[in-house]
Amino acid sequence: MRNALACVNDLLERKNRKPITLSDYYNYVETPIIGFYRHILPPEELDFNEISKAYHEDYARHLNETRLADGIYELLHTLKDKGVYKYIVTANQIDEVTDLLKKFGIYDCFDRVLGADNTLAESKIERAKSLFDSLRIEPNEAIFIGDTLHDLETANALGIDCVLVEYGHQGKKLLSEHNAFSVASVKDLERIIFDERVVDFHTHSTCSDGTMTPAELVLHAEKRGLSAFALTDHDSVDGIKEAMAQAEKCNIEFIPGIEFSAAENTETHIIGLFIDPENEILLRTIQKLKDSRRRRMEDICRKLQNLGLDITHDEALKIAGGNFVGRAHIAKLMVEKGYCETIRECFDKYIGLGKPAYSEKNELTAVEAVKSIRAAGGLAFLAHLNQTGYDIEKTEELLLTLKEAGLNGIEGYYPEYNENHISSYRALAEKLSLALSGGSDFHGSMKPHIEIGVGKGDLRIPYFIYENLKNIHKND
Repeated sequence: MRNALACVNDLLERKNRKPITLSDYYNYVETPIIGFYRHILPPEELDFNEISKAYHEDYARHLNETRLADGIYELLHTLKDKGVYKYIVTANQIDEVTDLLKKFGIYDCFDRVLGADNTLAESKIERAKSLFDSLRIEPNEAIFIGDTLHDLETANALGIDCVLVEYGHQGKKLLSEHNAFSVASVKDLERIIFDERVVDFHTHSTCSDGTMTPAELVLHAEKRGLSAFALTDHDSVDGIKEAMAQAEKCNIEFIPGIEFSAAENTETHIIGLFIDPENEILLRTIQKLKDSRRRRMEDICRKLQNLGLDITHDEALKIAGGNFVGRAHIAKLMVEKGYCETIRECFDKYIGLGKPAYSEKNELTAVEAVKSIRAAGGLAFLAHLNQTGYDIEKTEELLLTLKEAGLNGIEGYYPEYNENHISSYRALAEKLSLALSGGSDFHGSMKPHIEIGVGKGDLRIPYFIYENLKNIHKND
């Protein structure tokens, strides 16, 4: 990277212009690279063919000054010995990249090198997509390692996890401003590559509409091999104390959380993580919602009765264990009485958004939910974006409004997401500098097709996502 800075300053010197600093370089670099030169040259001097030719001539002169990052040679050979497939997708010219790889003795460590056929340093997203499609790579089995926000953009387009190094072309400051996960050394990178730990930031207990007690949920999470998880009961923190006490006895990290159901034009839920469950503002918000929820559930039952279904709130309360009643409890009662075959069918035909027995939320807006979580010292995330039913433009409008209120991120991992959801939502998060969270939305036997940590079987949230959220929370 310092060689790249030297080449840029060689160009500026020939044009009798002041050199730029490393900090300037970090702030200006972008893709396509012509954007970088717009920061340092006037429009009349932006002949990119000339600039590109000069840059590569200068780079060749500085080639002997180029060094590998400490430890990367050993790491690449270790990965090769372990049979890990490795591919390079670069915006640089293929011949130039190949020469460098051979110079450092690492060319044979890579299974394929995809470079450009020109020197324009354009986007590499399409080349990366073609590689994935041709090799049929499973997103959960891949990780993208880069050093620029364009690398993050490319990883998002592929729907795979991304780690950026801070000693490359854009540096820690710019990467952290976009809430990207970055590491300072090859040693940190190696740790992440070989880290098999997984986490889950979206689960429910009997204190809302799950079927396991908070303590049982902790034990189940540990049994399933999770290293960390959050309890995010609907509009409730009643289970946090019990879960926290059990987690202290187990080999698992616990994150206190909540899921607020907001009153919007569509299904809008806000997840709070790292909250203080005793915060007065949070508790006042929860009490307001508890009163509202009972009225809403009673209204749903009345509407079902008007449709000819013998469903009462008292019966749903018994199924819920005498505590919290949610739509899932009502749905379970409907299944038991034979009105539907599955809980999903109940939602699709009767109690889901826009269905005949649906009852509108009218107590808490999404903005108020975000502000309540932030007041309780937590990080706020828009949950399961697909359930809003919004297209990407409308979703962006919602996120911009919520970000202004303090939203920290979105659920980038969720069992119901398809490939298009994953790539679109992650790209939106990068565009708006929002962090990624996510989880299984585990409810126990209430959702028998969903397992904690893995969702429908193909969900995997690596531990470094948790590390990133802890860093954001620490510096918030």
